[in-house]
Amino acid sequence: MTKRFENVNVLETLRKIMLHNTEHYQSDFEYDIARLQKAAEDSRGSRNFLWLSRGFGTWCFEERDVYIRNTHAFNTWDYNKFSNENVKAFAVEIEALQDKAVIGHVFELDYKAHIEDVRKSCFNAQSIVVASRHPDGNGRCIRSFNVDEYNNNWYSIGQRYGEIETLRYEVDDEQRLQDVLCKARQIRIINSVAGNLDEYIAAMVKERFRTYGYTQDDMVFTTPGDAFDALEHKVPIYMLSKDNTREPVISTDEISYHIFHKGIFGMAPEDKRLLEYLIALPENRAELFNRTELNQIYTLAIAAGQSGELDKAALETIETIVHKLDSVLPAPLDAAENVRELYEELEV
Repeated sequence: MTKRFENVNVLETLRKIMLHNTEHYQSDFEYDIARLQKAAEDSRGSRNFLWLSRGFGTWCFEERDVYIRNTHAFNTWDYNKFSNENVKAFAVEIEALQDKAVIGHVFELDYKAHIEDVRKSCFNAQSIVVASRHPDGNGRCIRSFNVDEYNNNWYSIGQRYGEIETLRYEVDDEQRLQDVLCKARQIRIINSVAGNLDEYIAAMVKERFRTYGYTQDDMVFTTPGDAFDALEHKVPIYMLSKDNTREPVISTDEISYHIFHKGIFGMAPEDKRLLEYLIALPENRAELFNRTELNQIYTLAIAAGQSGELDKAALETIETIVHKLDSVLPAPLDAAENVRELYEELEV
């Protein structure tokens, strides 16, 4: 059965899914945010949407539009059935706006089965209601056009009546369309079970890696953009191979070559968290260590190194700490050099 996530922060839920599934054009999600935020603020507008995350970007449509044949929403939703970009489909039901957070329910969809249902149940559009911003900036202009008339003259309509703000496709039997949508919403509740988002994402990434051919469970999802950022910040990043091996990235050329050959990248979980900290905007960063803690850690590392009684695991721990701290907040040169020299001596 598919998963559902109830009474969640919709935008943050979709963002987490996108970050672990969409490799390129993640900026598309900003348009989805704006659309869902606007819908949550307008109590009279649509509260039901369908959302796609794929390898190259995301899409967000009003659910009603997907069920109307030959709309942009219908054509895009139907087109992606041919995609091999790890398409993930979800239904979004907005419930409320709480302190600027969009609260609602997110339902995982069986994408191919959903497309078949849309094809069997969709309606023909009879007309298009166009809301335009009047050219002189005074008020809005609302007019209805025949579908063919609008499709053949949309540019001149925009020039004549002003910038087009919204479109609404009308069908010959709105009540029957609403009945179809209501039935679809009931079915997805019946065919889904409550899920834990973190567990869902972990399973999604694991399945993707296994489908690719990498079956070890030591890596987390990493986008090509993450790969370039990791290389810049000297955080370990790996090129994963279909024979279940991995190679560390040492140049941008390697990243480009791996992308061209549809390869995927991976990072150790702790390195991914470090990278997320390093590339976050200062105002969005959670504090990793304060300066007092940093000084204490460096002091402990030096003291431990001077004892000469450390085992291999302890040495690796010190090396990890020093690497992380050097990445986040460079240490005083003499401290960093002392730790490195002591580490090398003990290792020998």
